[in-house]
Amino acid sequence: MRRLTGDSSTIGTVPALFLLRVAAVFAVLAVAACTSSNSGKAPGPETTGGIVDTSVFRGVDYEFVMFETPEDMAKAKGVTTVMSALVGGFAQGRVLAGPGIEDRHVVMWATIRETLEGPTSEDGSAYVEILQPLCAGNVPCATVEDFAAAIPAGTKVLVLGDTAAEVAPPDLRYADNDAGRPPGARLVRPNPGGLLFESATTAGRTVVGAYAKIEDMPEAWHPDPAAGIDGLTARLKAAGVTA
Repeated sequence: MRRLTGDSSTIGTVPALFLLRVAAVFAVLAVAACTSSNSGKAPGPETTGGIVDTSVFRGVDYEFVMFETPEDMAKAKGVTTVMSALVGGFAQGRVLAGPGIEDRHVVMWATIRETLEGPTSEDGSAYVEILQPLCAGNVPCATVEDFAAAIPAGTKVLVLGDTAAEVAPPDLRYADNDAGRPPGARLVRPNPGGLLFESATTAGRTVVGAYAKIEDMPEAWHPDPAAGIDGLTARLKAAGVTA
């Protein structure tokens, strides 16, 4: 892990950033008897999540910048949405296509528990766009069913991100733009470090990052992971991140 340094013109308003490199060798997932869903219905009261397997997010070798604290990320320019929610399911999303490019996406729909920053949803649902890693032969490393098995319905999630673009960059196009969501529903694209789940373990519940282990993040991210998503949400609210 390498610390980035620079003046304010280089790193903006964030005083310190960390560069995390995730060399992800995708582990083959056994598809459990769990199917994807995009009904938009809230998980039932008996649904409380479970063990989260984040390997579905890591089919490629990539780099991203991690803020030194959750508070820094939540208050950063470009992060316009901060919300806690309950995972409802996954659906196949749109494809960004063009010369030499085919970026596929999965949409995670969730029932919003609390919005700390950003617009509220009329029906209480959120739709989070996740890049679907591709393996050899342009075949998805993880299917929608794999995502549904790896992130159980009812799992608590904290999302820090921005509204996803509806218009493709020049020379590219979105195929089936409304795939995985009701027509016109807002898509949220999480910051790579801002997609956090609450996972059950033999010792209790803990927070896990989609793209990096909490223990590999800067120290300020993991003083009390056992407090779960609710504890992290309360911490952000105490720092003034409120709707």
